[in-house]
Amino acid sequence: TGSFGDVGASDWYADAIHWAAEEGIISGTGNDNFAPNAYVTREQLAVMMWKYAGAEYSNHSIGAFKDYGEISSYAEMALRWAVENGLMSGKGNGQLDPKGNATRAEVASVLMKFYENVKY
Repeated sequence: TGSFGDVGASDWYADAIHWAAEEGIISGTGNDNFAPNAYVTREQLAVMMWKYAGAEYSNHSIGAFKDYGEISSYAEMALRWAVENGLMSGKGNGQLDPKGNATRAEVASVLMKFYENVKY
């Protein structure tokens, strides 16, 4: 694709990754890599959806989550936006779980809520 050294032009997902990189939705993991077989964290999912929607500013407070301090700096605005728009919520016990892997069910839920709630 020319975007990432670990994504071959004949890989079934290559066109999607190339498109998402060109649109600024993804940026990979560094060192010219995308890590196509890696798990996606909840904060990474929020960032991708936020960028796809136009990366709007959000001043929504998420500081009440007990694990607020674990949020990567690049993902804080995206998580604020995702919580504000109802795409994500805590996982119980006051945890947002930003570094936790997004399950298939969570991804499906985020996509449905995005479709229903977000104007893009």
